[in-house]
Amino acid sequence: MLILLSSLYFLYGFVLFYTYIKGYSLLRYLLKRKNINIQLSIELIFIILTSLVVFTSQPLNWIVALIMLFHVVGVIWIVTNPNSYYSMAEEATLDIDSLEIATSMIVIAMGIFVYFSRII
Repeated sequence: MLILLSSLYFLYGFVLFYTYIKGYSLLRYLLKRKNINIQLSIELIFIILTSLVVFTSQPLNWIVALIMLFHVVGVIWIVTNPNSYYSMAEEATLDIDSLEIATSMIVIAMGIFVYFSRII
């Protein structure tokens, strides 16, 4: 299950980076207010897979549990206060190009952390 989860993080990070390089930008698409259901669906997939890892592995995998907590907090933020979330995403001081590169690197790093979480 860890390999599946880390592979999904690698794939998601690669797709985010590839679409940025090619000029399409999946992240900008996901940050539009009308695409909230797609963004929540992606988050729900990661919440389900991380919760399967956390609740079925012994001893408790703290790294994956922390990542699951980040996903849950993000979903709660989007659902309970979408205006705050989207105003932050549309803020003029936010450099969207740097955000896209950082997001893809963070997602790939989460895949690395999940993959090596048994060793750490």
